Amino acid sequence: MALAVLDKPLNDLRREITNLRQENISREYDTNKLSTILSRSKDSLKEAETSQQQLLHQLQQFEISLVEINQVLRANSEQKAQLDQRQQSDNSVEIRAKLMELNAEALECRAAAVQLQQQAQIALAKAAELEKRAKEELVQQELERKRKQEELERIRIENERRAQLEEKQRLKELEIQKQKEQDRLTAAAVAKAQQQMEEDYSNYIIRDFMRDERSPQCFVRLPPTLSSSTTFHVTFLNVVQTENLLDNQEELVSTPVQIEYEPTRDDQKPILFSIPYVVKRSIHRENVIKIRQPNGIWLSVESNESSFDAYKEKRFMECKLTHSTACAVVSRLRIDTVLINQQSSGRFVSSADPRIILQWPKNVSQTNLRLNLRVQPVEQSVFTQFSDNFSQECQGLIAVGPIIDLDCDDVTLLKPMQFKLPILVQTKKNDGTLRSTGMDSTIPQRTNTSQLSQQELILQQQQSIFKSMLGEESSNERLLLLYSGRNENTWHIDTNVSIFDAKTHDMVAMDMQCLHPRMVVARCDKQLPTNKQLQTVINLLEQSLSQRTVSCVLRRRASTPNEICFVCCSSQRINIIDDELQQENYTMDSEQVKELTLQEGQLLELRFRGNVLPVDYHQQSYPFAFNTQFPFYHTTDVCQTDKYSQHFSPYFYGFVQIFSKQKVLRTVPKETDKKKQQTEVKQEWHEVDVCLVELPIRLPKSHEETRPISAKTSTTFVAEGTEFVFSTFSQIFHTSIGILTPALFRDIAANLHGDEWRTLGRRLGITRIRIEAIEHDHRDEAAYYMLVTWFKRVSRSADKVVLLINGLANINRWDLAQDLQAIRDERRQAQKTSSKDEQLALFRAPFNRICQREGCTTRWKEIARALDLTNDDIQHIEESCLSREERCLRSLELWLSRNNQADILTLARTLRSLSFKSLAREIDSMA
Repeated sequence: MALAVLDKPLNDLRREITNLRQENISREYDTNKLSTILSRSKDSLKEAETSQQQLLHQLQQFEISLVEINQVLRANSEQKAQLDQRQQSDNSVEIRAKLMELNAEALECRAAAVQLQQQAQIALAKAAELEKRAKEELVQQELERKRKQEELERIRIENERRAQLEEKQRLKELEIQKQKEQDRLTAAAVAKAQQQMEEDYSNYIIRDFMRDERSPQCFVRLPPTLSSSTTFHVTFLNVVQTENLLDNQEELVSTPVQIEYEPTRDDQKPILFSIPYVVKRSIHRENVIKIRQPNGIWLSVESNESSFDAYKEKRFMECKLTHSTACAVVSRLRIDTVLINQQSSGRFVSSADPRIILQWPKNVSQTNLRLNLRVQPVEQSVFTQFSDNFSQECQGLIAVGPIIDLDCDDVTLLKPMQFKLPILVQTKKNDGTLRSTGMDSTIPQRTNTSQLSQQELILQQQQSIFKSMLGEESSNERLLLLYSGRNENTWHIDTNVSIFDAKTHDMVAMDMQCLHPRMVVARCDKQLPTNKQLQTVINLLEQSLSQRTVSCVLRRRASTPNEICFVCCSSQRINIIDDELQQENYTMDSEQVKELTLQEGQLLELRFRGNVLPVDYHQQSYPFAFNTQFPFYHTTDVCQTDKYSQHFSPYFYGFVQIFSKQKVLRTVPKETDKKKQQTEVKQEWHEVDVCLVELPIRLPKSHEETRPISAKTSTTFVAEGTEFVFSTFSQIFHTSIGILTPALFRDIAANLHGDEWRTLGRRLGITRIRIEAIEHDHRDEAAYYMLVTWFKRVSRSADKVVLLINGLANINRWDLAQDLQAIRDERRQAQKTSSKDEQLALFRAPFNRICQREGCTTRWKEIARALDLTNDDIQHIEESCLSREERCLRSLELWLSRNNQADILTLARTLRSLSFKSLAREIDSMA
């Protein structure tokens, strides 16, 4: 309250002081106001001091009163405690007596309670015994009831199973009887038709062309109405006309022929034309006759087997002809016709492969169905070879089944059909590891033991044990169905079909409600391959099944070197071809064999080029078609076109070439606006000739045409460690193992006329003074020693052959330059076709040159890795060889022995990639 009294005067005083600070004091300032405020503040302070003294006095009085009140309260509490103590002592005797009475009553009650508890326990024991007996009786009754029920259920199931077996047996017997009846009716119909045909054709006239050397072997049976004077012309069909003869997976098994005749009347009966063919190879295929339509399309016609008593060892296919046409017997995949009746269930077994089974229930479709089934088998050897050729793409693919081709109407099945298909049993995966099961998978392979640490092996064992405990399948495989359209090259995965293994591991079964035109089952790992990779692999597999490995062989007769024989045949028949050529006295000394991949029936052209051509080589090419059953032979006499060419070699050279037409995509500019000269680019397919293979022809020269080799100096050298010291200059030529030898220099010098050797020397960089000194010292052999001088002075890293060829071309001696280039090409070709011993001799000088380089011996491991040697090979070489030179030489020899395509040019490129550029140029010049 005192503070509230002081607030207003103090605020007025503070406000007045603030105004005095902010404003200047003037003469008119009212000092009375300030004094009034000060006096008012003093009075307020006095009043506040008086109020505080009164308040302090009141507080002291209040404190004294509190002390007195506490004393009174403490005395009252002590008095109350004494009164309570007195009262308790008076009442304790009565309370004790009452407690004793209560204890006596409690003891009586407790005794009664114990007696009652004992009686209750006895009653509970009796009740538990009764309950136990009741439960045992109930359990016994329940067991008896269950046993009777199980017995009744077993009897019912046994009766049902017996009834089903009887029904199945009855249906099977009915089906067998129905099939037998159908087969009997079919056989009777066929026999009747055969008999009717024989009766109809019994009076036919047979025309035999089997012994006529002017026409192909065949039989023609003529109706009686046809005049016997009718002229038949049977000729071999031109190769160009067989371009569209074979479809996919078809093979030619007879000679294509052209038959021409003129019917006498329009109602003339057809003639029967029989063609002999080679024996079919498997049950998957069948033989039919195809005839060429006027538009060039070949179609198969109704054909049947025929036989003739005079030629029981031959087999014939016979068809009906009503007009002149071209015919040929082809082998195709067997076609099975499946008839599905809507009203009944059925089962079909393929005649091409009895393991392929189709089953369907009743009412599988709304109408009756007709399926044409073809099976393209995939043999184990074919799949293994395919896996080796495409090991990267086939990673994770374990096995495949046959390719099934279904030709049917586009219908929707009401119920699924069951397919049972075979699949290859692959004992090993593509990476060479065994497909182990159970605990066997914990054993690591020997090849990977050194690469895996102990911890990784323990981890693998733990994972395999974990998988076995969890019940996971150790094979880790999956089965997939892939399908493709009729005219489609892309394969898709059908995820709606569930495939499961049948009773045997080489059979799978699946229920399908959607029929695909083409399908195949693949077994692969769960992790690999991916869906896209698997589709690509199946596409590659289908393409490889239609491809054939072909061998091209070129031989010359031993008794007549001018006679050569070229053979194009399947690689499977190469041994038979070798025996036939040896019996015909064709030598194997200069054998030329190359392999390529072709399609069945592919049209090819045989051509010749170079200095050796056939004697009667008037046409530019010899067309032929590749067929597996019919090898192509071409025998001819050859001769050189220019006897003055290639006179540095003991042979005349030419080449046999095989060409094929292929379509390539080319970019063609198309002008759109002539005024603005704007063009757009489009791509078009163009048919071009592609050379598939080329084989050299070597025609030996007579001794008069071959120049003798004259060497003036011997070739001796002394070995000092890894360095070689040559005693004569001629040894330089032998160590180069190139084509520049003293004999070659003498031949070139002998063919230089007049002052050509001086001009050549100037072109090769020899000074005029040096040329005059050579002429003064050697006179008659100045040209030879000029070449020797140039060879000694030119750098080792330079390509000496190219320099000499350019020098000869600069002096217009194109013949010598061409001969030198031909010798170099021959040397490179010889390196590719020579034996291992010959290759080692050819590579000896380049290897020695490399081992003489300190930089190469120091970095021999880098060279070995660049030549595709493994770490194990390098470690073995390092352990077996002591010096670096021996290790370098051993690595080069190991590369040569393993690589069939090894040549000096490849070695030079490898050295160039490792920055040995000068050495690479020197090695390149040795080729």
